[in-house]
Amino acid sequence: MLWGPRYRSGMGTRAWVVVAVLALASSASADPKGDITSKTKEAMENYDLMDYDAAKKSLNQALATAKKAKLDKDPVTARVYLNLGLAAFAGGDVEGAKVAFVSAVQIDPKIQIEPAYKSPELTKLLDEARAGGKAAVATDPGPVGGDPIADVIDCASVKGFQHTIIDTAPGAAPQPIEALVGADITPVKVSAFYRVEGATDFTEVKLSKQGDCKYTGALPATAMKGSLIHYYVAALDGNSKAIAAKGSAGSPNILEITAPVKKVVATKDDVEDPINGKVTRSTEPTGGEISGGVIAGGKRPKIMVTLAGGTGFGYVSGNTEGGNMVQECCVGNSYVVLIPELGYQVNDKLSVGIAGRIGLPLGANVNAEGSEGHSSIAPGVLFRVRYALSPTGEGIRVMGQVGGGVMRNTIKLTTTTPGMDTDIVGQGPLLVGGGIGFLKKLSGKVSFVADLSALAGIAVVDKISGVNVNTGIGADLSLGLAIGF
Repeated sequence: MLWGPRYRSGMGTRAWVVVAVLALASSASADPKGDITSKTKEAMENYDLMDYDAAKKSLNQALATAKKAKLDKDPVTARVYLNLGLAAFAGGDVEGAKVAFVSAVQIDPKIQIEPAYKSPELTKLLDEARAGGKAAVATDPGPVGGDPIADVIDCASVKGFQHTIIDTAPGAAPQPIEALVGADITPVKVSAFYRVEGATDFTEVKLSKQGDCKYTGALPATAMKGSLIHYYVAALDGNSKAIAAKGSAGSPNILEITAPVKKVVATKDDVEDPINGKVTRSTEPTGGEISGGVIAGGKRPKIMVTLAGGTGFGYVSGNTEGGNMVQECCVGNSYVVLIPELGYQVNDKLSVGIAGRIGLPLGANVNAEGSEGHSSIAPGVLFRVRYALSPTGEGIRVMGQVGGGVMRNTIKLTTTTPGMDTDIVGQGPLLVGGGIGFLKKLSGKVSFVADLSALAGIAVVDKISGVNVNTGIGADLSLGLAIGF
């Protein structure tokens, strides 16, 4: 029994060591400034590579980290806003750059553009933001509104465009949006624009005018999900161009979504609302939870150019191009297949495109009938429609395709003639089929793609250019990269 206390003492020591190690690990990982600096460095590396969408994505992630860590007014966040302005300007979003610069100087009025990125245009833009935003698109003189019934707004005193940025809001419930527009601005309409988690485009919500200068509306409850939502509010002219705004598509405001609100059930047994009657509010949870993720600014590319290559095989029958009958097992190989494609993104999930299928028959040593050689290429053109299962467009995609051309596979013949045992079987010229694919975005404009394509070659004619064609089916497995424009 003498070993008992020593054993317990040893166990206690080890427990304290474990606790200390875990505490140190937790402390090391809880370094939001380090995370922000790392994301900023990553963003500017992408900026140097002229991948401005990827740069904005990393910077928006850095802003989200700053917001969660309560570092909104820290100089490190001012630098993030400044770099976001650089990326927005380089991407052609001048208004977004103005908004980002104003946010930067509001935190650090003395902030400067690093010499490597400085230009006369950017310096002028920053000076204007520092001077009070004379040319900036957004102003924020102070909080707007509170209780819409109790507030009495003196519209004669309202100047410019006013909206208080919403930092946090509960999920699964409509989020009210309010803006004040002074008489010095004459918009055709005032709208809020939001982008839900997983989306790339903004959705517009038109605000209704209340009185002489107040505009109100709400982000829908269906949008208030996930962990973050990007939004901005703008006064628009007749061409739907922002003449004043708080935020922009390139530099949106980040609204952090908290736990879902509880349902409010109204009855007539309470005394909370002296205007509309008595209201009793009972609550019940709506479910849901917070998940991570930040979607960067910028628009989704509409045009996609894909370069892919792979291999294939086919079920063949009939006569070969050399005039031989396909005898034993009917599986031939298409060793090399190249597939360039030009696509148009209709929306996040649907795309259409024109693809070329270029097969390269290899290994044949039997000449085609009436020819001194065998076919060296199998060309085809296909019209493709793709549909992604995910709302982001990434992940699994299904495909339908139709077109014309020839598929060619090489097969072994049953023959004893040396050097004359491999022939080509052609299929087509009507090509119909489908497939399944996978897409993964590598940056704002570049994606990895993989496709498993199945095609039926239907012999609506017996020969093409004097060469036999048959009916059969084939399959291609290809990998490649898609570049957006």
